[in-house]
Amino acid sequence: MTLFLRLGVYAAGLALVLGALPALAAERSPALTELIAAANKEGKLELQWGSTFLGGNEGTKEITAAMNALFGTKIVTRFTPGPNANESLNAIIVANSVNRPSPTDVFIGSNQHGALIFEKKVGTEVDWTKFLPGRIDASSMEANTAALRAFTVIPGGIVYNTQRAPYPPTKLEDLLKPEWKGKIASTPYASGFDLLSSTDVWGSERTIEFARKLTTQMAGLMRCNELERIASGEFIAYAMDCTGTDWQELKRKGAPIAHVIPTDFPAVRFNYATVPKNAANPNAAKLFVTFLHTPEGQKLLWKHQTSDLHTYPESQMGVFVHDLEAKGVKFYQFTVPWYLEHPEAREGTAKIVPILTGGK
Repeated sequence: MTLFLRLGVYAAGLALVLGALPALAAERSPALTELIAAANKEGKLELQWGSTFLGGNEGTKEITAAMNALFGTKIVTRFTPGPNANESLNAIIVANSVNRPSPTDVFIGSNQHGALIFEKKVGTEVDWTKFLPGRIDASSMEANTAALRAFTVIPGGIVYNTQRAPYPPTKLEDLLKPEWKGKIASTPYASGFDLLSSTDVWGSERTIEFARKLTTQMAGLMRCNELERIASGEFIAYAMDCTGTDWQELKRKGAPIAHVIPTDFPAVRFNYATVPKNAANPNAAKLFVTFLHTPEGQKLLWKHQTSDLHTYPESQMGVFVHDLEAKGVKFYQFTVPWYLEHPEAREGTAKIVPILTGGK
């Protein structure tokens, strides 16, 4: 059975899960009931992130409408297209330092961002389990509960053109073989190399050596959201991918594109939701984040982000991850605590970026 057929089977099971949603209203915890009232009193939500993240304006509208329908609220969301996650978090930190409201009521970023939120103490600490007891698990809360896992991504993958690739790659080091010379792209910001260079994966020396050899194979640089350049054949392969799922939309449209999790770097990391301490509408923000953890919220994450939290039973990302685990793949798991404990990962990015961009 192919992955996409398995996803279809899971979708059927998901429909059964979603059919149980009305029961949620009847079984609301006291904390959730209180939060709904407080969020409704605020009545609005200010959200800012990249124009395509979570489906941009249209996706944010759909998620808000579904949240209002489920919780009986009348919250109005204003979405403003904003900068990337790094710049957005920096704006939150600066605003907090001068006692100004955050530019967004909800921030979503990687474990790297979660670590910075913890260090700068700009996130609201929340016991998320009390809003959806039995659904949100304590293990999903990190950075002293200021960062809550929202969805899973698979960094470090290889995306390639199935019509023009010399053969399907299976590991990162395949890309150093002569057949791939002049056919590869990487990112200008060294996506995934921070993780790869950590002491419990490849280590700095091996990663730097790999990066230097990779540059001799490369035809250019591209960003994570430019996979059309692989589908068109401008580049034949791209490493390392940021999410492990963005390629699927192009595949569904018939593009000759595929993705592989390299056997020498199988990894999962999480994107986390945080309510900034200086959020203008903190209760509406908490309700929005809580909604993302309902089955309906996870379904909309998959629709607009092609990802969800792989630990939930109805998760479509879970099909992908658990299928590989059943075949013996052991994933590295990158969390906020992991990032805090591995400062060499930050140093790895600083060392690799100049190599990939030709600065060293």
